[in-house]
Amino acid sequence: MKKSIIIYILFYFLIDHYTLNYTNLDISSTILTGFLPLKIYKDLTSTSTTEKLKIELHRVGGVYGLVNISDPKNIKQYIGSSKDLYHRLSDHLKGRESKSRLQRSISKYGIENFNFVIYYLHNDPAVILTDIETEVIKSFPFENLYNYKKEATSSLGYKHTIEAIEKMKKRFLIKDNHPMYGKKHDEFTIAKIRKPGVLNPMYGKKHTILTKEKMSLAKSKSNLGLYNIDSNLIKTFINQIELAKYLNLSKTTISRYLKSGNLLLNKYFLRKIK
Repeated sequence: MKKSIIIYILFYFLIDHYTLNYTNLDISSTILTGFLPLKIYKDLTSTSTTEKLKIELHRVGGVYGLVNISDPKNIKQYIGSSKDLYHRLSDHLKGRESKSRLQRSISKYGIENFNFVIYYLHNDPAVILTDIETEVIKSFPFENLYNYKKEATSSLGYKHTIEAIEKMKKRFLIKDNHPMYGKKHDEFTIAKIRKPGVLNPMYGKKHTILTKEKMSLAKSKSNLGLYNIDSNLIKTFINQIELAKYLNLSKTTISRYLKSGNLLLNKYFLRKIK
């Protein structure tokens, strides 16, 4: 049933494309070899273009492409989908939730060398938008795309190579290299990140004791020292949980005495080791 809907939509899509008057779209300027676009927006730095995009695409869903036209012989683009095409373009232009390949290209060539094209406008809620996106992606040579994957799904299951992981580690050793260093998410982005209720992957679940210990260990910034009444170091611990287990006390008790500096069990002092 799902495949039949997709085939019908794509067939209708192709018929609709070839009945449009493309002389005003200037298709030759992008030399697109896959799906022909329904609309092309140029001069993305223009205020008039921004206003037009907001009027025509705010709260309008569909499949889009951000096309690099700097080299007519080597057209590259990023293909994506969204329930709000205007906001999705804004995300790309502001560098938030945007693919690194695309962002590097925008930085190199300038947004003035990109066109925003619409391949599909989403009107039927029965149609899964990512299915249409996948078909559009497959209609172009993959080497001409900034996309990481050939199918429009989440990145669940995608694994970086060891080489890529090492590069990321080295890059972010310098905090200034991190794209979010010194910045804060705006309310719009936070609302998209936040997953309340059943949308939260931990909804109805609880962390195991082992998981809690691992999280506590990951958050530990300094070791703790157990001292006798004469302030001689007896033993060091990596976190409060380990110290609590050693003394057979609760983590809450350890935390309270660590903050107050009072004598614990009439014989110990607890201190952070810097």
